[in-house]
Amino acid sequence: MKKSLIFSSVGIPINFYPEAYDSDNHWRYTKPERLYETVLYRYNDIEIEPNTYDYISWENKGFKWQIAHKFLQEFDWTDYEYIGFFDDDLITDIDNINRAIKLAYDNRIKLFQLSTYKGSESSHHILHQREDLEYSITRFVEGMCNFVHTSCIPTLLELWKLHDFKSGYGFDVILSKVLKEKAMVVHSSSVYHPPASFKGYTPSYYKVDEANREMYHIFNSVYPDFMMQHYHEYVTPLFGIDYTIYEEVKRK
Repeated sequence: MKKSLIFSSVGIPINFYPEAYDSDNHWRYTKPERLYETVLYRYNDIEIEPNTYDYISWENKGFKWQIAHKFLQEFDWTDYEYIGFFDDDLITDIDNINRAIKLAYDNRIKLFQLSTYKGSESSHHILHQREDLEYSITRFVEGMCNFVHTSCIPTLLELWKLHDFKSGYGFDVILSKVLKEKAMVVHSSSVYHPPASFKGYTPSYYKVDEANREMYHIFNSVYPDFMMQHYHEYVTPLFGIDYTIYEEVKRK
């Protein structure tokens, strides 16, 4: 297995949650035991903490997924196993990410994310961590911390030709469908997505009404157009998130 790479567009300091994760091994720390490297794209004038990135791009503008598109176009990601797309407020540690990457690789999964730790800002119940499970196979992972195998990245770049994704609303919903890959939620690993009450939390950078309009456009136009152009398949517009769970695997 090759090393993976985690991209994050960063504009806030790193946060810690010692009750849940090893603060000495925050996921951003550049320690040798990682199965991944990190590349940060700074979108404001924040001072980036030392030893928290392998590569950095200093001046960037736009929404997370616009910056992610820029990253995929200008960074040579071809020698990595997976690309992770992380929000900058997420909290977890190296062991949790290493475990998730290895589990996905061993099971030949090309789309996955860590489950969301209790108290996280997340309305998607299939992503909430279940301690009785090792992982679940689903049709949906959220955009805040998904991993995509590099063999699927060319398909994503083709998708970007149809739409300049901004908020991520709708993008995560169609991801499994446009890649034609089932997804994995890793319950033996987790990530904390801070709610508004958490210290250091910053409000969303997008307006919800505008994000919803973008989502409906993706459901009604972008998704069916892409499936026809890329796969020559006719599909009907989407009406919401597919919460299908195909398989649940209990821990040994």
